[in-house]
Amino acid sequence: MRIRRNKSQLCGECREQVAKDAEFCPNCGSVFTVGLHCSNHKGSDAVGVCIICCLSYCTRCASLVNKRYLCHKHEDYEIYEAMARVYGVSDEAAASYVSDCLGKKGLHPFLYSRKASPVSLGGSDYTLFRASGEYDGHIINEIKVMVPCGEVLAAEEVLVKLNTKPRKRATTRKGGKKT
Repeated sequence: MRIRRNKSQLCGECREQVAKDAEFCPNCGSVFTVGLHCSNHKGSDAVGVCIICCLSYCTRCASLVNKRYLCHKHEDYEIYEAMARVYGVSDEAAASYVSDCLGKKGLHPFLYSRKASPVSLGGSDYTLFRASGEYDGHIINEIKVMVPCGEVLAAEEVLVKLNTKPRKRATTRKGGKKT
């Protein structure tokens, strides 16, 4: 989506172009409006807007995760370049099927994989990463189905109707590190 320069402003936090009349930045969740209150604590001013659910929150209900505001419910999503992981699998056909279903519902899925194309490297099943198992709670050779952060909730509704398991929620292990 292109925003016309005369009807846009630059976010002071992430430097992205945002509509001039926007209350918050959809990329990082920074608040532009004075007097925006927390969705959970009406007496508290909002410090940011969750880029997943688009609700405003105070410091008790949200935090900055990699320079983006996320509420505590959504703070464990994998987010890359304003896209959030909603599904992951090692089977390319399954990932393509989920991506096609999301696209048919008007969403904008993107498949992300560390697995190299056999065409580009000449092998029948050559991968850049031969490791298997998990790294920091994520399957290494997983094909990730990503959608823009603002489409996560709609994508998860589609996944439930497809009877697939949406993204695996991270859990906290000893030492406070998420897995």
